Amino acid sequence: MTGAKPASDPHWFGALKTVFSLDLRSIALFRVLLSILLLWDLALRVQSLSAFYTDSGVLPRELWLQLANPLHWSLHAASGEPLWQALLFFLAAIFAVGLLVGYQTRFMIIASFCLLASLINRNPLILQGGDQLLAVMCFWAMFLPLNARWSIDAALQPERKNQPNAPRFRAGEPQLYFSMATIAVILQVLYLYVFTALLKTGDAWTVRFDAAFYAVSLDQLATPIGIWARAFPGVLTVATVYVLAVEFIAPFLVLVPFRWPSFRLIGLALLASLHVGFLLMMHIGLFPLIDFMALSLLLPSAVWMWLHRRYQASNRRQRIKRICIYYDEDCGFCLKMCLVLRELLLDSDVPILTAQSNPAVFAIMQKHNSWVITDEHNQPHIHWHAMRLLFAQRWPFKPISWVMSIKPLMAAGNAVYGWVAVNRGTMGNITAWALPWRSIRLKPTPLGSVVAAYFLVAVTVFNITHLPGLSRFQPAFIEHSIRAVRLDQYWNMFAPFPLTATSFLQVPGKLRSGEDINLYPATEADSDWEPPEYLASTFDGYRWRKYLGHVAAHSNNVVRKGYGSYLCNRQNRNTEHGASHQLATFEIWNVSLTTNTTGTPRKRDRKQLWRHWCFAEFKPD
Repeated sequence: MTGAKPASDPHWFGALKTVFSLDLRSIALFRVLLSILLLWDLALRVQSLSAFYTDSGVLPRELWLQLANPLHWSLHAASGEPLWQALLFFLAAIFAVGLLVGYQTRFMIIASFCLLASLINRNPLILQGGDQLLAVMCFWAMFLPLNARWSIDAALQPERKNQPNAPRFRAGEPQLYFSMATIAVILQVLYLYVFTALLKTGDAWTVRFDAAFYAVSLDQLATPIGIWARAFPGVLTVATVYVLAVEFIAPFLVLVPFRWPSFRLIGLALLASLHVGFLLMMHIGLFPLIDFMALSLLLPSAVWMWLHRRYQASNRRQRIKRICIYYDEDCGFCLKMCLVLRELLLDSDVPILTAQSNPAVFAIMQKHNSWVITDEHNQPHIHWHAMRLLFAQRWPFKPISWVMSIKPLMAAGNAVYGWVAVNRGTMGNITAWALPWRSIRLKPTPLGSVVAAYFLVAVTVFNITHLPGLSRFQPAFIEHSIRAVRLDQYWNMFAPFPLTATSFLQVPGKLRSGEDINLYPATEADSDWEPPEYLASTFDGYRWRKYLGHVAAHSNNVVRKGYGSYLCNRQNRNTEHGASHQLATFEIWNVSLTTNTTGTPRKRDRKQLWRHWCFAEFKPD
């Protein structure tokens, strides 16, 4: 960790530190957002757990082996049973929660990365750029001190045992961390924009400037705002130029060392503005939110110092006094809990004192067998009411305090607190094992620096050699090492040009009885069927949209075979209506509507992609 630039640093090295250092509070914010997005991603994926990750789904393991890159290992492919997938999902959620609160943080981020890489490797047909960015950021997070601030690990530093109020960091000053990993992760975040800009070589971006119009004209992606924006092609032309200009210019503004940190903040604001637009106009899943998370890591110390000054000034204007936490000095478990709660919920300068040091407070503690928290008016709070007071101190946690105030929950909380108070000895034994005093290492290790340096070079080479005409220059060992750790990346969003056609599937089938059936109710089987204006609403989530796009466009028929088997199994699983109601055959058709800028009716093309039979007797001769 470093603060102001040491006088002995050469000028160029001081500038390098300025640009490529990260504030510990930004790293902590990044950790919190990363863990929330990991949980959110799991919540979305679990809705289609059986369909996407089991042998009864769209990509059973025998077909997965024919599609997956040999270097893309997957624990999720060890079994095709739903129970195995559910277990791995549950473990991933546990690790993400541990990462959220900063408990055994190094282990939690390594475990989270391994399970995420395994998960995205299990089914490549549902992936989009956000999945790759999430895996990439998890990888680089393993090299950062994620637990230095706002974590259980940070609360339980050994020096806090005897000096709970000894300051570790000054809130109004920079809290900088510099290493090879910070250089690597900052460049990684910016590579997303630089290389996607370099890949946008089509006329829609460089000659006609109508790429934004084509993007929002994709009915399968467009939001209602995106549909409305089509009426303003002139504005979309400006938007096209703006996107390309920001992707080229903003990354360099982020790295400008002079007029620090003004240029960085301008660059980050420009990049964030792109994702606001994407979020409003296109359904592209968690991608914009994952980008916001990545950009949060680059917030300079000046932002945190400004927020601290604002907070302090507000407290002075309102004459708000600090709360104070009192605990029983004979209870080591109590001290640990107070430290953890302060680290996660409060200012670091909130005093934690022994109840024995204040006779009035000590009398309350003895009478009620409870810790005591005094509020800004010096009024004491005990039991679960005191816990609710802590959550009410900061606006992100105030909604939790409101929920805690509900009478049944307050009664339950007091009961839990009463049980804990009576069983302090047992809780002390548990926390001695589960919450040991442990130092946080802020100095980069030599091995970590070497590994980070290698993968920074490898990622740079990998991105450069994916530019047009340069693929032959990529060394094999770079390819293998990058894919093995899931750092393979190709930032080709709407590059070299956006898709020029809206497409959707039609899946008409026949039962054994000869009755017609529509196997994809989001569309109708009629060859002349016109999609609704808001086509995106017909998909069961963006992963199904992505998967069905692969069914339509993938070069390997294994994809369509897997989808066909899945539809047969799904339809024929229930045989209570007899064999005559079993699905016999069906066809998969793709309909495309070509976008044009003239306002004339779109050209329609309907093509049969696949014909499938569920029983051998229906196989054509």
